[in-house]
Amino acid sequence: MSIEHQLKDEFQHNAKNVVCPPSINMRVMSAYKELVKEKKGDQPVERRRRWPKAVMVILLIAVVSGFAYAGRTLLFEETKGNMTMSAVTLEELKLSKTQLERISQARSEVKAQLNPGESAVVYLTDLDNVRSLPFIPVSQPDVNEDLNAWRKELKDRHFDRMPPDSILGTYRFAGGMKLSPFGAYMGSETDSAALLEELKAGIEETGQDFIWSKTPAPASLPLLTYTTVYRNADHATLYLIMENAPDSNVKIQLSAPPSAEYEELDLNGHAAHYFKNDSYVYTDSLFYQEISWMIEQGGKSVIYRLGSDSPAMSKEQLVEAAKNL
Repeated sequence: MSIEHQLKDEFQHNAKNVVCPPSINMRVMSAYKELVKEKKGDQPVERRRRWPKAVMVILLIAVVSGFAYAGRTLLFEETKGNMTMSAVTLEELKLSKTQLERISQARSEVKAQLNPGESAVVYLTDLDNVRSLPFIPVSQPDVNEDLNAWRKELKDRHFDRMPPDSILGTYRFAGGMKLSPFGAYMGSETDSAALLEELKAGIEETGQDFIWSKTPAPASLPLLTYTTVYRNADHATLYLIMENAPDSNVKIQLSAPPSAEYEELDLNGHAAHYFKNDSYVYTDSLFYQEISWMIEQGGKSVIYRLGSDSPAMSKEQLVEAAKNL
């Protein structure tokens, strides 16, 4: 299939889901100005602001998706109820060993300075050219070590299935935490752009290789993420992550480098997705593997993820653990 037909199919597939945020005019005009500068020099483009918004949306998709398409591969997309999850590999996420080591070191330094419940983002000059990874989120989770209290909180958040006391017989409950155990940043596109500019300015001022900033917890979230942690005697870890969106329609996309392994599985009659990534920038081990699946209940969906950042954990063990859940 030609690249023209691939682009056409992708645009048609996403047409129904196009959302026009308040900042669309500003972003499209900025992109258009850059194109004009390259072809004709720096000329006034005020008249272009009279274009219909629908045309601007199409232009934005063409500019953004067109340039990124060659290095992007869609692995899967699944929709159930009010949630859609998908996964892509991005060529630009193929980082060097040196880049990965610097990210890991920076994350560790920042995490050590956070109090329980605090989150931050880290910006590294090594990632200047990685558009899909503008900064790295880091968190120091506030852990609930009372299993009964944790189950009650999950029930109050509309989760029907409660986490077990143990997994595989040897992995015992170690605590529950809100959000992802590896860090998360929740902000609008405008907030993200402003934060990135602030971090870049800090780099220029200090001349450092990386800089970080604490990020406040949002007052409300469209997606609720809760993680139950299990550990065995060797300190290997399993993460049972449950996500739902009681009042919203949500799309979640996993991005990984081309080296990531992916396989579709049958998990007790449910379609499941297995990933293995040995260049995962959000764990201390730079390793993460996960099995994820969706269950729909009354028009609403829940995403379950069972993962481990322990390289000693085999795929077969992870599959067995997921089936037992």
